[in-house]
Amino acid sequence: MFKYGCREKPQVNEGIPVPVTHSALALPRPAELSPSLPSAVREWPLGCGCAGPVLAMLDAQGWAVITDPDSNVHATSPDGGLYVGFLPEAPAARHGDLWHIRTLDANGEPVWQQTFPDGIPALAVAGFLAALIATPTALCTHCS
Repeated sequence: MFKYGCREKPQVNEGIPVPVTHSALALPRPAELSPSLPSAVREWPLGCGCAGPVLAMLDAQGWAVITDPDSNVHATSPDGGLYVGFLPEAPAARHGDLWHIRTLDANGEPVWQQTFPDGIPALAVAGFLAALIATPTALCTHCS
Protein backbone atom coordinates (compact mmCIF):
# COMPACT_ATOMS: atom_id res chain seq x y z
CA MET A 1 0.00 0.00 0.00
CA PHE A 2 2.81 2.46 0.87
CA LYS A 3 5.86 2.84 -1.32
CA TYR A 4 8.61 5.44 -0.85
CA GLY A 5 6.58 7.48 1.63
CA CYS A 6 3.58 7.66 -0.68
CA ARG A 7 0.27 5.89 -0.67
CA GLU A 8 -0.78 4.29 -3.92
CA LYS A 9 -4.31 5.24 -4.82
CA PRO A 10 -5.99 3.37 -7.69
CA GLN A 11 -7.49 5.45 -10.48
CA VAL A 12 -11.22 4.95 -10.85
CA ASN A 13 -11.18 5.05 -14.65
CA GLU A 14 -7.93 3.30 -15.46
CA GLY A 15 -7.00 1.13 -12.48
CA ILE A 16 -3.45 2.56 -12.50
CA PRO A 17 -1.94 3.37 -9.06
CA VAL A 18 -1.03 7.04 -8.53
CA PRO A 19 1.33 8.07 -5.70
CA VAL A 20 -0.27 10.52 -3.27
CA THR A 21 2.05 12.18 -0.77
CA HIS A 22 1.11 12.44 2.88
CA SER A 23 1.48 16.23 2.79
CA ALA A 24 -1.02 16.43 -0.07
CA LEU A 25 -3.52 14.52 2.04
CA ALA A 26 -3.16 16.99 4.92
CA LEU A 27 -3.67 20.23 2.97
CA PRO A 28 -6.01 22.64 4.72
CA ARG A 29 -9.35 23.14 3.05
CA PRO A 30 -10.81 26.63 2.58
CA ALA A 31 -13.51 27.53 5.03
CA GLU A 32 -17.07 27.48 3.80
CA LEU A 33 -18.43 30.97 3.28
CA SER A 34 -21.53 31.66 5.25
CA PRO A 35 -24.43 32.63 2.99
CA SER A 36 -25.64 35.03 5.69
CA LEU A 37 -22.57 37.29 5.29
CA PRO A 38 -22.95 40.20 2.89
CA SER A 39 -20.48 40.08 -0.02
CA ALA A 40 -18.91 43.47 0.84
CA VAL A 41 -17.78 42.59 4.39
CA ARG A 42 -14.06 42.57 3.62
CA GLU A 43 -12.05 44.75 1.28
CA TRP A 44 -8.63 43.36 0.39
CA PRO A 45 -5.70 45.71 -0.27
CA LEU A 46 -5.09 46.76 -3.86
CA GLY A 47 -1.84 47.73 -5.50
CA CYS A 48 -1.47 51.46 -5.96
CA GLY A 49 2.11 51.59 -7.21
CA CYS A 50 3.44 53.36 -4.13
CA ALA A 51 6.35 52.28 -1.95
CA GLY A 52 5.39 54.22 1.20
CA PRO A 53 4.56 51.37 3.62
CA VAL A 54 7.67 49.39 2.66
CA LEU A 55 10.10 52.30 2.81
CA ALA A 56 8.71 53.56 6.11
CA MET A 57 9.16 50.10 7.65
CA LEU A 58 12.70 49.66 6.29
CA ASP A 59 13.69 53.17 7.41
CA ALA A 60 12.37 52.42 10.92
CA GLN A 61 14.50 49.24 10.94
CA GLY A 62 17.67 51.22 10.21
CA TRP A 63 18.11 50.21 6.57
CA ALA A 64 20.16 52.34 4.17
CA VAL A 65 17.62 53.76 1.68
CA ILE A 66 18.67 55.79 -1.36
CA THR A 67 16.86 57.13 -4.41
CA ASP A 68 18.80 57.14 -7.68
CA PRO A 69 18.54 59.90 -10.32
CA ASP A 70 15.91 57.83 -12.20
CA SER A 71 13.60 57.78 -9.11
CA ASN A 72 14.25 54.10 -8.36
CA VAL A 73 14.65 53.34 -4.65
CA HIS A 74 17.29 50.95 -3.31
CA ALA A 75 17.46 49.68 0.27
CA THR A 76 19.99 47.45 2.00
CA SER A 77 19.64 45.79 5.38
CA PRO A 78 22.00 46.95 8.14
CA ASP A 79 24.06 43.74 7.77
CA GLY A 80 24.15 44.03 3.96
CA GLY A 81 22.51 40.63 3.52
CA LEU A 82 19.20 41.72 1.96
CA TYR A 83 18.53 44.12 -0.89
CA VAL A 84 15.15 45.64 -1.74
CA GLY A 85 14.62 47.62 -4.90
CA PHE A 86 11.52 49.59 -5.83
CA LEU A 87 12.29 50.07 -9.50
CA PRO A 88 9.46 51.86 -11.35
CA GLU A 89 11.87 53.37 -13.89
CA ALA A 90 14.03 50.29 -14.50
CA PRO A 91 13.70 48.31 -17.74
CA ALA A 92 12.39 45.31 -15.75
CA ALA A 93 9.35 47.38 -14.70
CA ARG A 94 8.20 47.42 -18.32
CA HIS A 95 7.88 43.65 -17.97
CA GLY A 96 5.93 43.94 -14.71
CA ASP A 97 8.72 43.52 -12.12
CA LEU A 98 8.40 46.52 -9.82
CA TRP A 99 9.86 45.10 -6.61
CA HIS A 100 13.17 43.20 -6.51
CA ILE A 101 14.22 41.47 -3.29
CA ARG A 102 17.51 39.57 -3.06
CA THR A 103 19.31 37.92 -0.22
CA LEU A 104 23.09 38.05 -0.59
CA ASP A 105 25.90 35.85 0.72
CA ALA A 106 29.04 37.17 2.44
CA ASN A 107 30.61 37.93 -0.97
CA GLY A 108 27.58 39.94 -2.13
CA GLU A 109 26.43 37.21 -4.52
CA PRO A 110 22.66 36.56 -4.74
CA VAL A 111 21.45 33.45 -2.89
CA TRP A 112 17.78 33.80 -3.86
CA GLN A 113 15.55 36.51 -5.19
CA GLN A 114 11.89 37.40 -5.37
CA THR A 115 10.16 39.90 -7.61
CA PHE A 116 6.71 41.36 -7.24
CA PRO A 117 4.66 42.98 -10.02
CA ASP A 118 3.33 46.51 -10.00
CA GLY A 119 -0.18 45.35 -9.08
CA ILE A 120 0.77 43.85 -5.72
CA PRO A 121 -0.14 45.98 -2.70
CA ALA A 122 2.83 47.61 -0.97
CA LEU A 123 1.37 46.25 2.28
CA ALA A 124 1.87 42.70 0.97
CA VAL A 125 5.52 43.45 0.14
CA ALA A 126 5.93 45.00 3.59
CA GLY A 127 4.43 41.88 5.18
CA PHE A 128 6.78 39.64 3.19
CA LEU A 129 9.77 41.70 4.31
CA ALA A 130 8.54 41.91 7.91
CA ALA A 131 8.43 38.09 8.02
CA LEU A 132 11.99 37.90 6.70
CA ILE A 133 13.22 40.50 9.19
CA ALA A 134 11.49 38.70 12.08
CA THR A 135 13.16 35.37 11.22
CA PRO A 136 16.40 35.25 13.24
CA THR A 137 18.03 32.23 11.53
CA ALA A 138 18.68 31.03 8.00
CA LEU A 139 16.67 27.84 8.48
CA CYS A 140 12.97 27.71 9.23
CA THR A 141 11.85 26.09 12.48
CA HIS A 142 10.75 22.99 10.58
CA CYS A 143 14.24 22.47 9.10
CA SER A 144 16.40 23.23 12.12
